[in-house]
Amino acid sequence: MLSVNPRYLLLPFALILFCVVNASSQVITIEGRVRTPQGEPISGVWIDRLGKTDDTGHFKIAADFLRYWNTLWIDKKGFVPQLVSISPTPASLDITLEPEKDTSVSDIPPCTAANVKGSRFVGKHLRLTVPKELKFKTGVDTDYIYYHIGYSKKGKTGWLRGGLGNIYGGAYPPGEILLALEHYSYRRTAVGIDWRGVTKDGKYWRYFGAPSFFDIYDYETDSKEAADLFDKILDGVCVQLNQGL
Repeated sequence: MLSVNPRYLLLPFALILFCVVNASSQVITIEGRVRTPQGEPISGVWIDRLGKTDDTGHFKIAADFLRYWNTLWIDKKGFVPQLVSISPTPASLDITLEPEKDTSVSDIPPCTAANVKGSRFVGKHLRLTVPKELKFKTGVDTDYIYYHIGYSKKGKTGWLRGGLGNIYGGAYPPGEILLALEHYSYRRTAVGIDWRGVTKDGKYWRYFGAPSFFDIYDYETDSKEAADLFDKILDGVCVQLNQGL
């Protein structure tokens, strides 16, 4: 009777496993150039925090997770941030950034104990002063902290969400959100970009991120009253650089 070494029986399975692992780690490379409307190269442009353009405005980034992304943020202070589609994967990107009309950066004041009375402080680095009568819940999940500030009145409910941790550390809102907006605006602050807008189905939306602190706040609500209240809270944000007040 012909005998077969068991190791050879495992070879087809090993080959299949190799192909599966190799496919799952497929690296996608995306490159292109970023220019002004006059055709001048722009150096130092952030490509969704994955890299920057060189002196000729050229960039080249490669990662396996780009297979799952649909968009890239292209951004540099002094120019209007641009959301670029990368699905399907382009052979090359030729991007033009328009100058910002207002390049000023809004200051975010340091936190003090003066305005705590009748309120509570929420957050660690980016802190909000929240009226105590509002609903509030918090929690911890793996490597991040989350908190929700709730509004409910006349049958309208809304939540201002916050989070601290790597999962929350995006400087830019998810591309799918921006594409769903009818119109939006933004301001640059000392700690990050503050975005706001109205979705195509009439929901009010805001996203305020501080990538250096991994602190994010956002809301989406169909209640104008809730949006106004959340805006008032977010407009009072302060920076806490240490643990004490």
